[in-house]
Amino acid sequence: MIKLAIIGTRGIPASYSGFETSVEETAIRLVELNCDTTVYCRLNYYKIRPKTYKGVNLVHLPSIKTKYLDTISHTFLTLLHLFRKKYNNVIIYGIGNAIFIPFIRMFISNIIIVVDGADWERKKWNVIAKKYFIINRFIATRFSNAYVVDNEKLLYDYRKKYSGNGFFISYGANKIKEYNPNYLQTYDLIKNQYLIFIGRFVKEKNIEFLIENFKKLETNIKLLIIGGNDIDGLYCEKIKSLKNQNIIIPGFVYGDIYETLLYDALFYVSCSLLEGTSPSLLSAMSINGFAIVSDLDENKETLKGSCETYNQGNGKDFRDKVMHFINHPELIEKEKEKTKEIINNHYNWESIAKQYYDLFKI
Repeated sequence: MIKLAIIGTRGIPASYSGFETSVEETAIRLVELNCDTTVYCRLNYYKIRPKTYKGVNLVHLPSIKTKYLDTISHTFLTLLHLFRKKYNNVIIYGIGNAIFIPFIRMFISNIIIVVDGADWERKKWNVIAKKYFIINRFIATRFSNAYVVDNEKLLYDYRKKYSGNGFFISYGANKIKEYNPNYLQTYDLIKNQYLIFIGRFVKEKNIEFLIENFKKLETNIKLLIIGGNDIDGLYCEKIKSLKNQNIIIPGFVYGDIYETLLYDALFYVSCSLLEGTSPSLLSAMSINGFAIVSDLDENKETLKGSCETYNQGNGKDFRDKVMHFINHPELIEKEKEKTKEIINNHYNWESIAKQYYDLFKI
């Protein structure tokens, strides 16, 4: 029997980012494929700590909740716990955890690592941290049984520079589960009278650019910015200080509230400088149906010809595209049909879980 441990993320139920959403959606489906699945969770992110969740076993362990030590300290404690268990497969999330693979190799036969975009290019890391990620990139490709990349462009880059078994497995797209229009009243919003952004408050998301250019639009449409950063509170406060009466920043929002707010928005916007396959964009495509995002190759690959892009860094092009669709909502409805077909064909969680399951046979 496949006895699987999933490590390296904050845990499930998902409450922070795309990694956690991917873990939750795949883990519960791997249980349905008869895998004995355990997810390791960071204790200080959860006030309620059940032992199971939708058939998945949960283990909660502490971490040192700082920018540089949160992930690595939790993974270290996870390994001490893993050593006493009889897992035969492990999925590790995050390139920063690759440093532990040679040790895990001593007692688990099949190791899969899921890498998350070009972490070494993120502005939040200093020079030492970036070099650490580059070293881990080599370890991930050399010592794992398989490494998984969520974007075909990034996979090409990995295969060009390193050996090893690289596989492309996309994120899936969540569909709306519950809908309650009363949630709009909480934020003083009206259906189709606001734009929405969802994501972590980090510099690569370019939220300052989004706010700066939104303020220049001559419109009564509002902007709802959902997200935050539990570790970098100063940057969060900086973002919040930029808002005006038409910009709403409520912090993190989850579950059916999040889905309803996304569903009722006119469309989703994002100005990212760096992406892999963005889970927030996928959710926007699935739940809302239309988005305007920067023209990164990774974004265009995710959209697969649907929705709209603008020239990254070009504020005028961004404003022109946004105003064009605000003024012509009938064009949005046409695009939504195309987006729905792309979601059904390419971003199905059942198919994605099966792709992970097949990696256990390597």
